[in-house]
Amino acid sequence: MFTKRLFGLAVLLAIGLVGCGPGATPQLIGSYPKSVSPTYAPPPSDALVIYEAYLTLEVSNTDQAAQRAIEFAYDRGGYLVNSQSWYENSRKYTTLTLTVPVAQFESLRQALLGLGSAINETVSSDLVSTSHGANEWNTFTNITVQLRPAPSITLPSLPSTGWNPTHTFERAFDVFASIFTFLVDIVIWVVVIVGPFVLMGLGVRAVVRRMRR
Repeated sequence: MFTKRLFGLAVLLAIGLVGCGPGATPQLIGSYPKSVSPTYAPPPSDALVIYEAYLTLEVSNTDQAAQRAIEFAYDRGGYLVNSQSWYENSRKYTTLTLTVPVAQFESLRQALLGLGSAINETVSSDLVSTSHGANEWNTFTNITVQLRPAPSITLPSLPSTGWNPTHTFERAFDVFASIFTFLVDIVIWVVVIVGPFVLMGLGVRAVVRRMRR
């Protein structure tokens, strides 16, 4: 009986050694859960997503861009809520708050981006319950746009050559005026001083001719 038990233990030990050998395939007892990408639940069916945006644009003309932005809102069933303007270094800045139906939000946003170069953009969202009849056309959202003038291009100054035609013309005119004034003065002196003697000489000559006749 003891021999049979010893033989059984030997067989079990041999099987264990074969299972742990280099050719054995390990069995997977447990594993970590695979990484799963986070999923976001869609908005409730009785809620409306409302987006709001804040844009900063560089434009060539602030006044013209502001007028066009207001027209964009009017064309889409919206209107101007607020307007503010100020000057920095003699350059005009304007901030407009426009409101349009939710259905026209993206259309107005794209139209405003076409006014100039986008410097900054912030978009936020909120949920509004549709249980009271709210929809994309009777619910409004705001877009605030700041219009700033684009940097002006300054042309480099030309090197000075020392020649100034305007200054030359002024100097030549001064010389001409001096000469002309001098000649006029001479004429005046001659007329005032010599003139009477010439008239007297002509009178005497006329009297002598009559006496000879």
